[in-house]
Amino acid sequence: MPTPRGIINSTEAQELNDNWTNLRQSANNSAAGQPDNRSSWYSLQDMQDFLTLMQKENPKANGVRFYLGVETTKEDPKGLTTIFMVPTQDDGKGNNQDIIGANGMDRGGNGEPPQSGYPQ
Repeated sequence: MPTPRGIINSTEAQELNDNWTNLRQSANNSAAGQPDNRSSWYSLQDMQDFLTLMQKENPKANGVRFYLGVETTKEDPKGLTTIFMVPTQDDGKGNNQDIIGANGMDRGGNGEPPQSGYPQ
């Protein structure tokens, strides 16, 4: 099996986490009015099922784009950060574009506690 592009080691992961902490944490916490969520967790089974469903519903799908979002409710209108994903396809010009109207995936688990950094 070939090694996927983009693999990083644990030192690089720690550096990315530290960069987020230094450059984004205070702004996110301020915007949320509380310690903001730092991660989303998805089971392998849910991820595999999402990829299978995505390819079945969108035969031209070529990848997944991850977005940051904010969950809001009437009880907590500022909400916590979440990560959701949507399928993409080639636009015929070599660009990966979101498949408009396609189902995405959200509802991953928060960190424990939500503001916990890397590693957990």
